[in-house]
Amino acid sequence: MTIMKTAVKNFASGFTSGIKSLSKVLYENIKLLMVGMILILMIIASAILLSLYFGGDVVRELAVSEITGSAYITRGAKRLAAGKNAKLMNGDILSTDKNSTVRISLDDDKYIFVEPDSMLYIYFTDIAGEGDISVNLSRGAAICEINEKLKKKASFTFKTPNSIVSVRGTVFRVKFDYMESYVDYNNEALNNVMITQVQNFNGSVNLQLYDSDKYPFDLPKLLVERTAAQMITADEACQYGYLNYDIDLGSLSEETLHEMLRAGNEKQLAFTHDEINYAYKRVVEENRRLETMTETTTETSEQIVITTTMPTTTVTTEESVTTTPPESEDDSFGGTLRSTLKTYEYTTYSGIKWWEITGNTNTGTDDYDDWFSTDDELALYSETESETVTASAEPEVPDVYDVPEDFDIQ
Repeated sequence: MTIMKTAVKNFASGFTSGIKSLSKVLYENIKLLMVGMILILMIIASAILLSLYFGGDVVRELAVSEITGSAYITRGAKRLAAGKNAKLMNGDILSTDKNSTVRISLDDDKYIFVEPDSMLYIYFTDIAGEGDISVNLSRGAAICEINEKLKKKASFTFKTPNSIVSVRGTVFRVKFDYMESYVDYNNEALNNVMITQVQNFNGSVNLQLYDSDKYPFDLPKLLVERTAAQMITADEACQYGYLNYDIDLGSLSEETLHEMLRAGNEKQLAFTHDEINYAYKRVVEENRRLETMTETTTETSEQIVITTTMPTTTVTTEESVTTTPPESEDDSFGGTLRSTLKTYEYTTYSGIKWWEITGNTNTGTDDYDDWFSTDDELALYSETESETVTASAEPEVPDVYDVPEDFDIQ
């Protein structure tokens, strides 16, 4: 009994001593505790406010997911080498070399494949899944893959200097060229020509053509899947070279067909895997055959030595390049499709323009005449000398098809 009383007494004494020690510690550090509580409350309040402001959405990120060869990012006055996993900021200019490609990932369900010898920049809002994405192409070609249909608050546009391509969820390719002179299908010469080609591999695409003064030309047109369009803007004319003509897969590049095969693994395309794979193998075989012929010719020429004492004369000949629209086996979708869809106002990134960053000295206006007014600026769009292209006779255009007002782009 005495032992129990002693134990209770010792416990009570220790407990009392502990309480006194804790009280002493709290009293001596009361200021630190108060500051800590205030910081915790501020963090909780900030988290609540951010959640309410952003609605719980994820911040949008653009990154280089794959790269072959050399590519560069122009950010302000800096030119950086692009590498895998490199993050892209709003308005960054991305350019690829002659034999290089870059694949950009957006929001985990969108991809942009930049083909060789191309230049573009991307303007985007900060919240993934909402807001705007605008791809602006000034040279070369790119494939856009949108695997999930966009939400109502989101938009995706692809712009060239003479067109806007608008989509909701599809896979398509855009190519832009500039030429000093061009002969159209009516054998009429055109000057300062901008040509945009669009190939639609899935769903529907909305096209808006712009004239040299940047005004919309006619109503927007609908480009159905498995077909292509060519939009031409020049000093003298603004027209469609062709619209809704069947795509010839064999005319596409090896890089394009390879990306189509990959896109088909993530989203069902209008072309079957066998169709794309067959065209890819044929193109690869043809490219290898041409490479072998070139190597053989080079080896043969190195073994031949020609000696002559006669004066030499250099003769320069110009080759005429003939372009023809792709042939359509089925004209049920051919011709011009008119749409009552809203005409989009041509707008660009509100900050410094890509043509200013890339060396254009005419920064006072955005007029097309300024974009192509000097030889230096022309070099931004093509590293080769300009050529005169002669097209074949204009193809027959089937009847105009009216599109219902409630038509929804897929």
